[in-house]
Amino acid sequence: MSEQYRLLFAHLDKEQDIEQAALALQQRLKLAEQQVEAFFAGEAIFPASDKAKALKQAKVLASLGVRARLKRIVAPAQTPAAAAGQADEQVLAALDYITSSLIRLEERLDDMDQRFSEHLLHQQQGNDGDELALDLSLDEELDLPATSATRHPLLSVILVLITLLLAILGVSYFYPDLFNF
Repeated sequence: MSEQYRLLFAHLDKEQDIEQAALALQQRLKLAEQQVEAFFAGEAIFPASDKAKALKQAKVLASLGVRARLKRIVAPAQTPAAAAGQADEQVLAALDYITSSLIRLEERLDDMDQRFSEHLLHQQQGNDGDELALDLSLDEELDLPATSATRHPLLSVILVLITLLLAILGVSYFYPDLFNF
């Protein structure tokens, strides 16, 4: 929620007297006499608004010879139920983000696996004549760990990241006060 401001009467310009200012406010802003008197007594005539709008309102008043000051309005404290609801929404948003990230990672892994398989197939087709003697002398068991060893570090890193993200999410869910930003 953005900060809210109200305009309160500060003072009149030197050449302006209170009767002229009151008449100008009544005519230009179409205010009742009671509203103008209340404004000079320290009440606001405009509803609370964001800073940019409050500054525009102050310029309008300045053009009438009335100087106003901005007063920041402090938002009321959240109720515990609203805070819990907001925390639940944040947890659900985090879960949605993690789920979509996992889906993207899975798609990338599938794509990389397919590319790797195609690359190995092209290598085997291109080197069939030269590798024939070598293939006869080596067992296939020696070939399998080499291919799984290239994917193993990537898979283990992804699993560690997923575990870490889920641990952070669990801690933030059970202890929301730890992550107040």
